[in-house]
Amino acid sequence: MLTHVRATSGDVSPTALDLRFNIGILLISDDKAAEAADELQPLHDDLCVVYGPDHELTREVADLLARLRLAADG
Repeated sequence: MLTHVRATSGDVSPTALDLRFNIGILLISDDKAAEAADELQPLHDDLCVVYGPDHELTREVADLLARLRLAADG
């Protein structure tokens, strides 16, 4: 699905951003922290460009990444 959305609407379209976020959440819920971080870090980078670092979704993804890092370190 994401591949189709990326091809038709681009990687930073609202639909693609939403799908990428949901994929990250699903990976977290499936105990795949490394894969989630691999999905969420580039998403966070794109959100910073598109919406800025203070946007609600950008902050939410940053928080998820911070929690993933803490869990990996602990």
